[in-house]
Amino acid sequence: MTWRDEAWADLQAARPGTGYRPWALAALVLAVFGGTAFGIGVTGTQAARAWQVFLINYLFWSGLAFGSILISAVLVITQARWGRPIKRLAEAPAAFLPFSLLLFWVLYGGRDQLFPWLRDPAPHQAAWLKAPFLFARDGLALFLLTAVSLALVYYSVRGEREIQARGMESWAGSREQGAANLHKQAVLAPLLAILYPLVFSLIGFDLVMSLSPEWHSTLFGMYFFTGGFYSALAGLMILAVVAVKPLRLGRFIRSGQFHDLGKLLLGFSLVTGDFFFSQFLVIWYGNLPEETRYVITRVNSAPWQGLAWTVLALCFVLPFIVLLSRKAKQRPGFMLLLSGIILIGMWLERFLLVAPSLWKGKDLPLGLLEILISLGFLGLMGLSLLWFGGRFPLLPLSDPLFQDLLQGEEERARG
Repeated sequence: MTWRDEAWADLQAARPGTGYRPWALAALVLAVFGGTAFGIGVTGTQAARAWQVFLINYLFWSGLAFGSILISAVLVITQARWGRPIKRLAEAPAAFLPFSLLLFWVLYGGRDQLFPWLRDPAPHQAAWLKAPFLFARDGLALFLLTAVSLALVYYSVRGEREIQARGMESWAGSREQGAANLHKQAVLAPLLAILYPLVFSLIGFDLVMSLSPEWHSTLFGMYFFTGGFYSALAGLMILAVVAVKPLRLGRFIRSGQFHDLGKLLLGFSLVTGDFFFSQFLVIWYGNLPEETRYVITRVNSAPWQGLAWTVLALCFVLPFIVLLSRKAKQRPGFMLLLSGIILIGMWLERFLLVAPSLWKGKDLPLGLLEILISLGFLGLMGLSLLWFGGRFPLLPLSDPLFQDLLQGEEERARG
């Protein structure tokens, strides 16, 4: 059996089968439990907490999903061969995007619980901060971003199910079709790279910064969407680790991919940490004491200060120290653990952005209700990933750059 025959056998073995059903059932159970907990919460005495954690999870999971599609767009723009084996994994969260668009409108039902400016609008903000106008502009922006993201993924997976079904001969003759689809992706990818920061800056301003109407930061939009991309990198690392052994893709996803993904994680941990620190610098250099309340509430007031330092350690300090090591970046199991820690830290970071603006209690609003609703979102993301993996090949079979990468691997195997 030749190297290419063995590679094709591994690809066929990676197709979802009955072994996926327990995972799909578990994800469905989580989604049902989370939805039930949210329904009980918003109709009971914990409505404020239920809407609060719903918003936190919406921001976290939507930022991760759209950021993951942006990774695919970046790979297209840069024509990166090294990232071709993980390109389809980056596109898998596309199945979550329709849910994200629908869940955004669920927030409209909690507007009275979430947005303090509805009760006491500031005159200079009244024109911008009106609930119908806010949801209309944000809904339109998310729709455009969703449409471009799904179009990009469509041209990436177009025709590849037929290639996998027809066999290796069809794979060998798919280069021309793949080149045509890649050209269309090259048109859409820069558009997505422009839309993502614009849309998520708007979302950050409208759904997060508006919760404290007296505080303003022109840097916040960049900080917010960069955090979503950082979370997406950590999520992609987890998917890549899972794909190596359980899905038998170790022939294609190797230590080089983990090393390069690790370098990106290191870079964006520094960038996100820098934006976090820059909030202090702007206030200090500009001598803006009226803007210290937002920051001081989170880093120097109970019950939030311990959480703020935890976020700093999980998202920035620990990844920076660990990812300086080349060996650490090349160990899948180690990167799986670190990426999980980063995602927990980034969820807590979104929690820290939202909750202190809304919660007036003396204790942290972190309990069973928050856990169940968060697990519900996790289950919904899990169902989306499993659905995508069950319908499309886990590698970009017809992508010319991926085929070039395989040809190089095959030549090295022969030599």
